[in-house]
Amino acid sequence: MNEIKIQVPDGFDGIDEEKSDLSNGIIIFKEKKHTPWRYTKPGLDGWYVSTFSGIRHTQDSVWDADNMNIFATEKQAKSMLAMAQLSQIIANDERFGGPITDTEWQDDNVRKFVIRRYKNMVDTDWFHQYHHFLAFHTKEQRDLFLQENKDLIRQYFMLD
Repeated sequence: MNEIKIQVPDGFDGIDEEKSDLSNGIIIFKEKKHTPWRYTKPGLDGWYVSTFSGIRHTQDSVWDADNMNIFATEKQAKSMLAMAQLSQIIANDERFGGPITDTEWQDDNVRKFVIRRYKNMVDTDWFHQYHHFLAFHTKEQRDLFLQENKDLIRQYFMLD
């Protein structure tokens, strides 16, 4: 009897015995099933924003419905906290005109005056179509918001 060694190809998990017909020399391999990381219930080491807006570290959490708010880095958690504060300022300080509405975002004729990160700095611009979180109805609103909230904006853009 002649013996042939066949190596299982990369990306496969062995012979699929149901589909293979060894008596006729037909070998079918089973494809490896890869479970995306988020479905494996991995242990987490990260950072979250606590009830009283503190940034807390955790090492013994499991990725599940109760812990999807854990960031990989402290800087990311601080960014999220700044984002929450910035959104409340835009929504509640009447000088900033409230958030840009979905209708306004759909209208290519409406300019949106934005604050954005460009490389390692805070930048301003205007767009008709490109969505940005820090978007305003007027240049004056944008510039005042930047002047008053530069610290939070830098934290949101993870520049500090």
